[in-house]
Amino acid sequence: MKTIIQILFVLLPLSQVFGQIDKYGNPVFISYATGEQEFKGCTLISNYYTLQNNIDNKLSSKFFTEQPSKEDVEEAALMLDSEFFILLKERKQVALIYFQSFPEKAFKTLVISENSLRIYPCELEGDISENRAKEILAANYDSTATIEEGYLRFNDKEFKIISNQALEQAIFELIEQKQLDEKEPSDFMIPTKEEYTSNILAATKEGGELDFFTEIKGHEYDGLEIKPGVITTKSQLALYKWGVACFEIGVNTLEDTYEIFAEYKGRELNIREKSAIKAGFYKEWER
Repeated sequence: MKTIIQILFVLLPLSQVFGQIDKYGNPVFISYATGEQEFKGCTLISNYYTLQNNIDNKLSSKFFTEQPSKEDVEEAALMLDSEFFILLKERKQVALIYFQSFPEKAFKTLVISENSLRIYPCELEGDISENRAKEILAANYDSTATIEEGYLRFNDKEFKIISNQALEQAIFELIEQKQLDEKEPSDFMIPTKEEYTSNILAATKEGGELDFFTEIKGHEYDGLEIKPGVITTKSQLALYKWGVACFEIGVNTLEDTYEIFAEYKGRELNIREKSAIKAGFYKEWER
């Protein structure tokens, strides 16, 4: 497992604050990519830290409670950081740019080749990022919540939204002002979706590092207890392990993971397959 992870996503120890897992393989603060843009000969990947499966996940460093109240969600939404950006040159990491929202708004930059971390003031006005406001609304933490005229109305309060456009413009200006695009790229690569999909498919084939299936042929439906009260089959456990591996490698979303396995199988996945892969992607059996 370690080999393919190293091939696909090699990150500096200092950059673990921006990543998915800590050195023990546990989630730090789960995120997903929200887009890529070309800027001054570089690629800027934007990423969003979710509330779901973080504040309600015992394995996450940002865990609040398994059943967060509206007050918990409000506190987490305002205190926990929401966005970070990766600046690439020819898919090599140049810098990480981190939007800090608490205790005061600021930008943190990590130039990979220099291993230098710096903090700059952020003058954006607002209380909550657009992505976080949209997640709160979609997650239905508050059935009366709305987004109107640039404000999130949640838990009987109003929060001014920092738009994605305003945040991205501030990032572009920071890159120009600090000449981050002129910094030397590191040796650390971030593959395209097509590249990591191809690598995962190859590793899932018989004999590959992600082949959890060949060794159980003929015994797929043998039952086993993986922890007290949780009984499954060897087939489901293999899918669970594969889902865990995809998360640790850095597959962006659960839906992307489904797509990769569907391509591997050459068909749409059934409910049992999706359930086991989802459990693995979120390490649900380890909670």
